[in-house]
Amino acid sequence: MKKLLKSTTALALSGALVLPHLALAQGEASPDIERQEQAQRADQDEAQQNAERKAERKAERKADRKAERQAQREAEAAAQADAQAQAESGPSGDPDLQANTNTTAQTQTEPVSERIDNSDLKANDATTVQAEQQAQQQQAQQEQAATQEVDDQTRAERQAARQERRDERAARQAAREERQAQRDAEAAAVAGNAETAEVVEETIGENDVRSSDQEFATQAVEDDDDSTKDLLKTLGKGALAGLGVYAVGKLLDNGDRVVSNSGDRVVVQTQDGYRVLRDDDVLLRQPGSNVRTEQFTDGSTRSYVTRDDGSQVVTVRAADGRVLRRTRVMPDGQEYLLFDDTQPVETVQVNTLPTYSTNTVEYNNSANQDDLRLALQATQSQDLNRRFSLSQIRNIDSVRYLVPEIEVDNVNFASGSSAIDRGQAQELANLGGVIRDSIANNPNDVFLIEGHTDAVGTAEMNLALSDRRAETVALALTEYFDVPPENLVIQGYGEYDLKVPTEASEQENRRVAVRRITPLLNR
Repeated sequence: MKKLLKSTTALALSGALVLPHLALAQGEASPDIERQEQAQRADQDEAQQNAERKAERKAERKADRKAERQAQREAEAAAQADAQAQAESGPSGDPDLQANTNTTAQTQTEPVSERIDNSDLKANDATTVQAEQQAQQQQAQQEQAATQEVDDQTRAERQAARQERRDERAARQAAREERQAQRDAEAAAVAGNAETAEVVEETIGENDVRSSDQEFATQAVEDDDDSTKDLLKTLGKGALAGLGVYAVGKLLDNGDRVVSNSGDRVVVQTQDGYRVLRDDDVLLRQPGSNVRTEQFTDGSTRSYVTRDDGSQVVTVRAADGRVLRRTRVMPDGQEYLLFDDTQPVETVQVNTLPTYSTNTVEYNNSANQDDLRLALQATQSQDLNRRFSLSQIRNIDSVRYLVPEIEVDNVNFASGSSAIDRGQAQELANLGGVIRDSIANNPNDVFLIEGHTDAVGTAEMNLALSDRRAETVALALTEYFDVPPENLVIQGYGEYDLKVPTEASEQENRRVAVRRITPLLNR
């Protein structure tokens, strides 16, 4: 035991002598390195102390066993001597002799008892080691659980921070559009006294419109600098003629870059992300309608869509193509204002809006009209003492989330497709009936049709595809269920709002949703 203790002590002294030299050799170590070395030294010291204690216990047990064996040998020798003396003297009733005999017998049994106690000691040592191992395992599990909790919290904080940055960008974009809308409100196109540069009038034929079961003739393609320049030369011949070459040229002059073009839609990249440009009047271009478009010298336009029944829809656009104002005029002359972004609105402070909860109604074969009607009439909060512009509703998630979402589950788009057949369109019967009845009771009701995609493909291509899907459902509601198209607003959100968080192809992410946004426009 002494040799073992000397060896252990020597190791300790060697370590103590070596560590200072190591520390000196490192020179100007950084605090992190010093802390790591201190932790390593502490671990080494603790391991060395444990080894020393273990060695001491082992030496003590060895000495105890040696003493036990020596005592046993001495007792056996004494017992043999007593037995020999008794044999030589013969039987005797001497009490002293009998007492010696009893003492000898007791002495003979003591080593057995001590051996049993020694076995118990070993068992106790094993139990102690097992308990220590279990305690270490529990501690490791607790540390792992704590680490996982910290990781989950960090991940949630990062997601919240990304969402906050997206909301801030959307709010800045909406604020700029609001300022532009205010300037447009002062423009001659809204005042009605501008000089008219050009008037275009046409009657819409069957071949001039798209139906919900038709794929788009031209797929979106990514643009480079050369095709962006060519776009300005050819745009007026496509479905974006209503938007105008001037509008796209104005955007490009502002530094925005065209990244996708399908003829009917242009996706531009701005400093705040992507924006899809379309002719918002495309839903109004029904066969038999007469469309008269006045374009003014400042680039703004005003269009009149007149139908066979005498009703009319008047739309005012800004110079960059954004829809500013839309009015529905009934055959009897009664006018209903659907939205008006020429009027000033408060800037949206996202952090002051009510916290919204998940408020989604899944529309499928089991959905009935009463449930849909109640969902569309509801709002998340009745404490909003303000109105929002259409631009704010379209571009800021926290605003549109203030009204419930009708998630259309029974209309499924194939990957890369934006068309639905007649059978799927008929699945919209209950929803179409509720929207049609709601507009009949309140002619200035407005519904937002949202389009979404999965994460397959580029962000800009998916944005155009999702916008087309929203248009498809809006067309189906108009074609099959007589929903007035002027009361529908479409907006694609691409892969931005995935229902199932995956980068793979996912049917549930290729979807459309509907919201009644009238309470946000008219508060």
